[in-house]
Amino acid sequence: MPPRFFAWSSYSILGLVLGCRAPSGGDDTSTTGSSGVGQDTSTTAPDEGITSSSDPDSSTSSSDPDSSTGEPTDPKPPAPPGLVVYITGNPEDADVDPTGPGLVLMGGGSDVDEAFSWWGNYIAGGDVVVIRTSGADGYNDYLYGFGNADSVETMLVTAGFASDPYVSWTLRHAEAIFMAGGDQATYLEGWKGTPVEDAIHEAHGRGAVIGGTSAGLAVLGEFVYAAYNDGVYSYEALEDPYNFYMTMERDFLALPSLAGIITDTHLFERDRMGRLLGFLARIHADGWSNDVTGIGVDEATAVLVGPDGMGTVVGAGHAYVVQADHAPTVCQPGEPLEYPGLVYHALSAGNTLAFPGAAAAGPGDPIAASGGVTIPSDPYP
Repeated sequence: MPPRFFAWSSYSILGLVLGCRAPSGGDDTSTTGSSGVGQDTSTTAPDEGITSSSDPDSSTSSSDPDSSTGEPTDPKPPAPPGLVVYITGNPEDADVDPTGPGLVLMGGGSDVDEAFSWWGNYIAGGDVVVIRTSGADGYNDYLYGFGNADSVETMLVTAGFASDPYVSWTLRHAEAIFMAGGDQATYLEGWKGTPVEDAIHEAHGRGAVIGGTSAGLAVLGEFVYAAYNDGVYSYEALEDPYNFYMTMERDFLALPSLAGIITDTHLFERDRMGRLLGFLARIHADGWSNDVTGIGVDEATAVLVGPDGMGTVVGAGHAYVVQADHAPTVCQPGEPLEYPGLVYHALSAGNTLAFPGAAAAGPGDPIAASGGVTIPSDPYP
């Protein structure tokens, strides 16, 4: 692994004070949700793989097959030994018809309450499933408390369980699927090319809402920064867009609204605009696309996309949209990125953008990469 040097940002100064560069094991492993929501790290898998905090008054559900709303009708398989599952609410499947599809694109940090109230318009009182590879049940009570779901189920889907029938059945029958923060490398390594991928597509196709925060958002686009070799800082991406840490992926998910898009998270807080430009440059230079869009989202902020394709920004920060309809002038190993002529929008709560394409209203502002820096050097409002 090559040596790493620090850019003088608040984030890297903190790293120097602590005597380390960044958390190991992924790009977003240090993020925390509101009051620790969704980011718990102390869990012990129960022997039978399931814990349940069901309301006894709602613990049964008898669906008449002749009145099914269109959910898959295959019987529920048993959970495999060792799979960690936490269920809050009704453990039986809610046979309902979601009215999406929709998307929740959340930037990490504190969770955005408005996003989970919003998805109640589309999930029809159905089942919410949270998937992650580490952590515990921090989202269960939080999401169930909004009162718009029949149940919330968290599954720790490590690579060994990605092909298990219980996992894919639970995802296919969900009305909302939310990918928690953590390590996007483990999501890609464990889920890409497995029934998890297929089940998410099937749920979205029948109208479910798909969402993610932090690492969970990072894997939602057609193109993905994979973080296989740990995270990358903006200055590293700008000084050499082919450096050891710039590991890219594509074709994990194919959600129609996010075609041609790469996402990034914690944008302002971790000064990630530079690396977002690096991602866009790599996608062009590697021949993956000649017209790509980057969406970066601040912490405590989300973009909510309804079935009409209209996205709305909610929360305390901004969402940034960078349109890259041309290739960089210089994007090669060992050379600083030269990428002139880009345009970006910094959108705040209430602003909208149209999907697919993430088109924002108005002319936008110029942005470029040159000589190892972004121009302007501070692109944040």
